[in-house]
Amino acid sequence: MISPSPIEHHIEIARAIGSRTSALDDGVHRGVLRRLRRSRVVATDGIQAPITIRAAASHDASAIARLGLLDGHRLPAGEQLVAEAGGRILAAAEIASGATVADPFQPTAGVARLVALRAEQLRPRAAA
Repeated sequence: MISPSPIEHHIEIARAIGSRTSALDDGVHRGVLRRLRRSRVVATDGIQAPITIRAAASHDASAIARLGLLDGHRLPAGEQLVAEAGGRILAAAEIASGATVADPFQPTAGVARLVALRAEQLRPRAAA
């Protein structure tokens, strides 16, 4: 529960003695909503840091290989994307095939779906 600010406490006292507080009520209401919005943290798979999906670089090869070992298969050698949070690579996908690898010992299923979706968006479409 969010505790009332000092001004909210004074407004309650003013209300109790019959003062008009409608002008202040709107400000207090906006302040409460602002504090509530700040207190909510939307997390994907419990990950608090922002997730970045980017093209894999050569220095990411060892992290991707580690994910492949943990996940039980390797990614094909084509263009790859990685999803990272807090400086740590959580999942990777190969664009052409859509294959993904992620750490099965961490809650990364949602992150793996995100990187797979982005790979699908980047995949060249077959001419119809």
